[in-house]
Amino acid sequence: MTYRIEATDPVTGTSLKQLMSMPYVIESAENEDLIIYFESNETREIYIQNPDIHKLEHYNTHPGSPHIVS
Repeated sequence: MTYRIEATDPVTGTSLKQLMSMPYVIESAENEDLIIYFESNETREIYIQNPDIHKLEHYNTHPGSPHIVS
């Protein structure tokens, strides 16, 4: 299993300096998970509503559907 991390909020474009306690989602694929961090719960919810319209800074594709992990 490979884990990749996106530390730039795809909604605001803000690069996050610290990730501890920041909201996130995990997009799961067969052999790869992409963890996407957000600067607020609000931007996370905006992303979850329609992830395809928010470009990721470092990854061209979404490996799967986002799901919330607490």
